[in-house]
Amino acid sequence: VQLTAARALDQRRLAAENRVLRRQLRDKYRLENAVGRSEAMLHVFKTAARVAASDATVLILGESGTGKELVARAIHTASPRAAGPFVTMDCGAIAEGVLESELFGHVRGAFTGAQAARRGLFEEASGGTLFLDEIGDVGAGLQARLLRALQEGTIRRVGANEVVPVDVRVVAATNK
Repeated sequence: VQLTAARALDQRRLAAENRVLRRQLRDKYRLENAVGRSEAMLHVFKTAARVAASDATVLILGESGTGKELVARAIHTASPRAAGPFVTMDCGAIAEGVLESELFGHVRGAFTGAQAARRGLFEEASGGTLFLDEIGDVGAGLQARLLRALQEGTIRRVGANEVVPVDVRVVAATNK
């Protein structure tokens, strides 16, 4: 009985700590906390606030190091999907064959080394936002699969025949 009570108290403490940390993270990425007061930055903040309320796919353009991911996080935090996950993928850092499996998942035996089925980032981000950084580095074939996923709201794991419905908002960024 003592162990059960201790576990319940510990679980309650962890849940409260989780709520506090989520609130702090949400506050950190609020659009109101963004730095920059130039006319161009104010336009970016206003546009981000406008698109955050919608469920539209967003493409952020800008040079490397200009804060594209911060804008994406701010859009997620201000959106109705804020309670869901914010999942990021640097598309330029991964080979295209691996990237396809990372995004869409795969079934067991789909390729050498696929010992077990695995969910992709589209499924991991379900109910939230998937941020695809450096989307301009992705080849045309994979971009076509991404477009289909956005249009249909479904994905097909590598090596699978059936489609999987996904509820995810995509925010992408590129410096190209």
